[in-house]
Amino acid sequence: MQNHPRKNKYHDGLNERKILLVATGGISVYKSVSLVRLLISEGARVRVVMSESATRFVTPLTFKTLSRNPVRMDLFDKEDLSSVPHIELATWAERIIVAPATADFIAKISTGIADDLASTVVCAARCPVLVAPAMNEGMWLNPATKRNIETLRGDERIIIHPGSGELASGDIGEGRMAEPEEIIRRIADSFAGDREFKGVKVLITAGRTEEDIDQVRYISNRSSGIMGFALARQAVNMGAEVSLIHGIVDLPTPEVDTVRVVKTAAEMKEAVLELFGNCDILIMAAAVADYTPVTPKEGKIKRDKDSLAIELKKTDDILERVGKMKSESQRVVGFALEAVDGEREAMKKLGKKNCDFIVLNMIGEKSGFSVSTNEVTLYNESGKLLSTKVIPKEEAAGIILREVLADRR
Repeated sequence: MQNHPRKNKYHDGLNERKILLVATGGISVYKSVSLVRLLISEGARVRVVMSESATRFVTPLTFKTLSRNPVRMDLFDKEDLSSVPHIELATWAERIIVAPATADFIAKISTGIADDLASTVVCAARCPVLVAPAMNEGMWLNPATKRNIETLRGDERIIIHPGSGELASGDIGEGRMAEPEEIIRRIADSFAGDREFKGVKVLITAGRTEEDIDQVRYISNRSSGIMGFALARQAVNMGAEVSLIHGIVDLPTPEVDTVRVVKTAAEMKEAVLELFGNCDILIMAAAVADYTPVTPKEGKIKRDKDSLAIELKKTDDILERVGKMKSESQRVVGFALEAVDGEREAMKKLGKKNCDFIVLNMIGEKSGFSVSTNEVTLYNESGKLLSTKVIPKEEAAGIILREVLADRR
């Protein structure tokens, strides 16, 4: 049964969209009941797959009644032997949302395990997959879960970060599944991304550079490339033609149109200057070394002195260079990582380097280098445009890109 078009309450673009909910076995599945109800009210067409453990919390009849479609649970459908459920559902869906996504299910889909209908549908997905984790804080912070989440991000899955609050165990902490309204917003945003950046050429730098001291040692920084790679993935999802220049990282490279891998600040500059003239937007998220040794040593410097002095010289300022080169139609976005006086330093950098935007990160436990979250403030020549709370870098990337795009229109 098709839904009648309705006025969208949260975001435009969900009417008649085909959404497949994969519900796994956590107490937060009760929120997924509300999610289905809200999706239907938005005019979406909803089908539901439940894991066996999910049925211990909510009956299939509840989802069947709300979605107005049969609920699928078995990999081998006894009622319809003519179909292959996981292929049929994966082909039908325009978006798959896993909510709640337990630690166990996240581990399965991050490694490609497909041993029931729920995991097999995700494995066979031909559309974007959104994942809304829900678990105890200890499980969420477990290193294995963190690795699995990063794997899913590298596989282009959209992670909807859990919130903090009272958990099913009675503890207070992180791990609560995002609220249905937030999940709907992220689903709607994923559809908006299908068209927002169509025809726009985006050049992004990411990661860190390394400057040789000798053939064994180098000068570098703690940048992981997470933010730059998130920007690249989001720009692709929004329909842009994306070129990515990245330094040293320990992450899977996003699927973009062009990739250049560099090591040093000089190599980064050369690649940026080569590709800059053909882009509409440049986002300099890479942490480029400010200094490089004047004379790198051959071989290995021996540890035979009580002290060692290394003469350094400034590297070329790539951001300042392109700020002087940019045309009226091009937009240049820089990043500023600061410990104190963030706003003053960000505005100073924006003016000196002739950027259109500066993204300020303040160094903190949950923002800056080597973490999956960030707290960003965006500035243009008029001052502060917006600031966020601590959010996943994937979400921050979408916010930054939409602001930059709005300025180009």
